[in-house]
Amino acid sequence: MSLLFSAVMQEFDRFLEVERNLSPATRAAYQYDLQKFKEFLIRICGSEPTVGKVTTLQIKDYLGHLQSVRKYKSATLARAIASIRVFFEYCVSQSHIPASPATHIHNPKLPKKLPIYLIESELKKLLSAPQSGDVWGARDFAILVLLGFTGMRRQELVGLNLDAVDFERKTVRVFGKGSKERLIPMNPFVVNAMTAYLEVRPATGDSSSVFLNRSGKRLTGRSVFNIVRKYVRRAGITKTKISPHKLRHTFATLLHLNEVDIIEIQRLLGHASVTSTQIYTHTNTSKLRSAVDRISNIAVGES
Repeated sequence: MSLLFSAVMQEFDRFLEVERNLSPATRAAYQYDLQKFKEFLIRICGSEPTVGKVTTLQIKDYLGHLQSVRKYKSATLARAIASIRVFFEYCVSQSHIPASPATHIHNPKLPKKLPIYLIESELKKLLSAPQSGDVWGARDFAILVLLGFTGMRRQELVGLNLDAVDFERKTVRVFGKGSKERLIPMNPFVVNAMTAYLEVRPATGDSSSVFLNRSGKRLTGRSVFNIVRKYVRRAGITKTKISPHKLRHTFATLLHLNEVDIIEIQRLLGHASVTSTQIYTHTNTSKLRSAVDRISNIAVGES
């Protein structure tokens, strides 16, 4: 007899934490999606079902409910589908069910959106916003420089330890999704910013963390978000939704515009697949026109 849906949800959360090493925020997103699906199943079944009783038709009905009643957009719907699919794949792997009812559930087509990023002049304005001369200005400047010139994720930055920064080799070691380790080169600008901050970093408090708050504890992801937003406002940048992740977009976009190979960009960002990196292969109109103009001589002289 298969287990109740909620019981396997708890199992699944432990699996994501221990085996997949996912962040609390990511695990919470899975649990939210599965909880909403469970509530829907209880409404249509009259009681909580076991995982073995869930059918493909019920999943399709739920997705239709999300679209027609909850007005989910394609991206949010795709996340709900992904959560359900991964959950039932786990159920199969643990022999709770013989086959997944979500196998043939397809993702909606997502509209292609260009990533929001800062152009060079905006990035320079942002980097000039922190006030130099004190430890917190040096810290915030180093944070902005790391985000903009290494492309590391927000959680990678807050998880950074002192022993991960190698000034001799000019690299910084980060642990990405699934605890995958990668080395990111530090250019001279990053090296100088990190050196200036670490020279004034408080000696008290958390002895291992690179970035500390005023209480001497490791800086949180929320604090990093607020720091970025603070300096975006101070710099007078009017683009909306500029966040730590948008600085990652900026790093990748500037690499692409400077003709860095997409495979190298993939490695620097820590993407598992180059498909994720291809969003950064957008470019500006002038560069496209220049590319077209360069081949115009082919037609010269033809009769």
